[in-house]
Amino acid sequence: MYPMKTKILYVLASDGADYYAEQLLLSLLSLRRHLEGAEVCVLTDEATLKQLPERGKSGAALLDLPDRWITAPIDATLPKQFRSRLLKTGMRKYVDGDFLFIDTDTLIVRDLSGIDDTPADLALCLDHHCALKDIAVRKDILFKCRKAGFAMREEDLYFNSGVLFARDTPRVRDFFASWEEKYLAGRKNGIGWDQPSLAWAVAEDPIAGELDAVWNCQLPYGVRYMKDARIFHYFANGQDGSRLFWLNRPEVLEEIRRSGAPDETVQAILDDPFKGISPLSYLASTEDFSFFTTRRYRDLRKMYVPGKFSLLEFLLKVRARLIPRR
Repeated sequence: MYPMKTKILYVLASDGADYYAEQLLLSLLSLRRHLEGAEVCVLTDEATLKQLPERGKSGAALLDLPDRWITAPIDATLPKQFRSRLLKTGMRKYVDGDFLFIDTDTLIVRDLSGIDDTPADLALCLDHHCALKDIAVRKDILFKCRKAGFAMREEDLYFNSGVLFARDTPRVRDFFASWEEKYLAGRKNGIGWDQPSLAWAVAEDPIAGELDAVWNCQLPYGVRYMKDARIFHYFANGQDGSRLFWLNRPEVLEEIRRSGAPDETVQAILDDPFKGISPLSYLASTEDFSFFTTRRYRDLRKMYVPGKFSLLEFLLKVRARLIPRR
């Protein structure tokens, strides 16, 4: 029935306090533009599925887009983030056949049928598109891994879990069982993220191969791959993310929730993701980006208001005049 062997799989745990369903709607619309002949599934829980028709026109529109909804038996009283991670780390046991998992905060830019030819049974892209030792926030990553229960080293592989190819083999199923077990162990220690436990599972069973960066082009780290991207992973944390890319703005997603369809601006972004990037953007080198991730920068950024007089800025200008550069 489906000429493409690999299923496309999304995971959704959502309610009226977030915009994950609206993100999924946009991702599915972009997918349908570039891919024919693949089975598209959404793995969810009963609490999420029940509230979709009540959240606005976006919920009703979303229900008709996948080929199949798969409902996992997860306790509806659990916190939403916990339900989401249980779905993600447990997805292999709920879905039969090979699949390409894709996060909701993505746009599909090109045909994905080439994923059928992936040589590895499990494959992902590196987080930040580089080795862990080169990631500016690696100390935070290492801390989270240690707290979860895994003594990670800088030479270990650290993958981004936003796009994941998985074949249906016994070893891959065992890997997912290990990932879920390690996630639950890490959560008991206060780590709710799924990537530290993923790295832990990969370290114990080096089954994972590396996908080309174009399969998970991560904003803002993957600009060099955007031209050839197949999947554009646009979400970026904090206010910087909402300023950098149009679809990270709550007011844009709120309008999609209300109307159930993208307006002309969003339609243009679905056609060309470059149009969603802020008109005035700045490319940062590795050295500059390292500074942008420091607490010093974050504190200064909070203090900065464009057009408003800053005593600190004034004093720095006076200092520069009194102490000329050599």
